[in-house]
Amino acid sequence: MKQGTTVKRGNTVKTGLHAKFSLMTATLLLGLAAVPLAATPAAAEETPGPGPGPSPSSEVLPSGEPSPSAPGTGSEAPEPGPSTTIDPPATVGDPPSSEPAEPSTLSEPAEPGFTASGAIGEKWLGLGGAEGVLGAPSSKEYCADGLCQQKFEGGLIYWTSADGAHAVLSKAGHTGPAFFSGGGLAGFGYPVGDETTVAGGSIQKFSGGIVLAWNGSTVFRIWSRGAIGGFWSALGSSAGLGMPLSNESCGLRNGGCLQAFARGTIYWSPATGARFVRGAIQTRWKSVGAQDSVMGYPVTSEICGQPASGCLQRFQGGNIYWSPGSGVWVVRGAIGGQYAATGANRGPLLYPLSNEKCAGGKCIQNFQGGFIGWEGHAGTRIYSKGTECQKLNNGKSKYPTYGANRVLLTVARDYKVSRSTSIYCKSLAGTYVPDWKTDSYVGASGFKPPGVPSGPTRYLFSPTGSFSVTEAFGLGNPGTKLAYRTLNPRSRWGGNPWTPTYNKYFESSSWVGWDENMWYLATRSTHDYRQGVVINYNRPNIVQDAGFAIFLHMNKVPTAGCISLDDWAVLDYMRKSVPGDRIIMGTYWDLFR
Repeated sequence: MKQGTTVKRGNTVKTGLHAKFSLMTATLLLGLAAVPLAATPAAAEETPGPGPGPSPSSEVLPSGEPSPSAPGTGSEAPEPGPSTTIDPPATVGDPPSSEPAEPSTLSEPAEPGFTASGAIGEKWLGLGGAEGVLGAPSSKEYCADGLCQQKFEGGLIYWTSADGAHAVLSKAGHTGPAFFSGGGLAGFGYPVGDETTVAGGSIQKFSGGIVLAWNGSTVFRIWSRGAIGGFWSALGSSAGLGMPLSNESCGLRNGGCLQAFARGTIYWSPATGARFVRGAIQTRWKSVGAQDSVMGYPVTSEICGQPASGCLQRFQGGNIYWSPGSGVWVVRGAIGGQYAATGANRGPLLYPLSNEKCAGGKCIQNFQGGFIGWEGHAGTRIYSKGTECQKLNNGKSKYPTYGANRVLLTVARDYKVSRSTSIYCKSLAGTYVPDWKTDSYVGASGFKPPGVPSGPTRYLFSPTGSFSVTEAFGLGNPGTKLAYRTLNPRSRWGGNPWTPTYNKYFESSSWVGWDENMWYLATRSTHDYRQGVVINYNRPNIVQDAGFAIFLHMNKVPTAGCISLDDWAVLDYMRKSVPGDRIIMGTYWDLFR
């Protein structure tokens, strides 16, 4: 049949095109009838939805670990995707459209915004949601190996079953920027807590063992699994030594490390472990060279609760002691050993008042209860402060020592008194301490006042003042370093004013006037001059008739102006004295302030 030919069937007339459309419609209806009923929209609504599973925003990675929202969160089944609507078939007998039908076009749905659900979502909402510090989600939730994370405009939230969900803030936080710039998850691990405000700043802990600590201006790292970080934690973390002032620094002497905190510094070495040093003790330790000095590393932390509210700290090379009344000082070496043997700060010496001072192969240290001196082969010795030697140290002597190695103080309690006390003071690194103390005699008439000549020996007065010692005499040198003169039968000492020999040694076979026969005085039974030392009174610039022959000698009895001591004391004095040593003599009130 040709197109457009009219076919007449009964009362109905259809064109060939209309007949063809009716046939296609009938075929389509038969096809629809063969589709199962469950595929229709009405049937789909009655079909049960899928069981619990990851939140619609999660992507399950190959580990198969569900997101935080999976276990028991009661999340709803996924929403069905956009449906495609199929137009119902044309009814047989419908008139044809006036224009050919256009091909049907399906539009793509708009990309939905990211959402946060489950434990991460709860954490996000707890921080204020999209209006909070994190802002809106900017990624889906990702999970792998038991760790889930989701990115937000202002940071990340991490979740594990052991530690829960915690945020790292990239904008609002203090520790977060350091986390992201330092390598993030790879550099620190995931957070095991939120950033927490503490005294002096804030801290945040991470699974990799690192604590990021913001001290109000700078973020530093604390390696919590290391010896220093573990010790910091054991001391109370920020409540103990406070916030860090540096990162941990190693490469110190003997493989040591340190980290500074607001209230002290922790030092570690393989030999000593981790110990803290702080306050005045730390300042003193650093002043002597810290770990690079003979003191080495601390072997204890500060130990307080000592007598007089004091503290001490032990180091490899000595101890440091502090008390409010004494200050802070180092005690070490042989002196430290002697101090410990007396009970240290709990003994009679109490606390140190200085570090040890050394000079000329000798050392001394000042303590509240005395001195400890060291002299090489002679070892250590404790010296009392309760003698007049201390007045040579504290400015209470009216007469200078001129830096003498040794000073013999001979002191009478008043004028017209011949009995005296002699204290032999020696200098250890510039500090005078008593070597010995004994009784003695001076002139039988006592001392003349300062500046008043003693006069002729027959008046029996001793001069007051500070006099040098340069030479000695006797029947045989006992081992003195002074210029020594061995006496003989011609030995004399001039006592006649206005003669060339006045107040000098000379030799003569005669004994004239007031000259002294030194041989006689050395050999008689009282052996006065068996050993003696010249006291340089009225010499070398001699004033006629001002006095002569002022000696230190044996035969301890009142004298004609000399100082007399027991034999042992004279011999010891001679063996220890050197040229330039001094003798200071007079009444107590004339010698001391």
